[in-house]
Amino acid sequence: MTTVAVVTTDTVTDTTAVTVDVTDYRATIEAGALVVDIRSRAQRERQGVLAGAVAVEARPVVELLDPRSPAPLAAVEEGRQVVLVSDDGLDAELFALELRSRGVRGVRAVDGGHEALRVAGALGLLSDAEHLLRERSAISAH
Repeated sequence: MTTVAVVTTDTVTDTTAVTVDVTDYRATIEAGALVVDIRSRAQRERQGVLAGAVAVEARPVVELLDPRSPAPLAAVEEGRQVVLVSDDGLDAELFALELRSRGVRGVRAVDGGHEALRVAGALGLLSDAEHLLRERSAISAH
């Protein structure tokens, strides 16, 4: 697990771990984190989708997850925890560090990525997350 301190323009220091261990993944989801799958479409087709995650190609992920960018994802709001999932965790960690360098706090990467989640049997955890059930309910009510 990597821990990093980043000083932002407003001098707030973020010393939380850059990565989330698979053993803490469930608690992170239950706390309301948005899970963003940044694997390529080909990887998702080959390895399977991460049900309940927002799938975003890696290239635009930094702009989409920065609440101050011109067109962030609708689910992204200042202060919401975001967990990035890449194939092996390395790309996700790099993007989390890039977002932290922009002053975006609360973005972390799954240590070991999709592969670690698969090995731990944690790929289905999102389907029972309370905040996702609420969001699905709200969407289907419209």
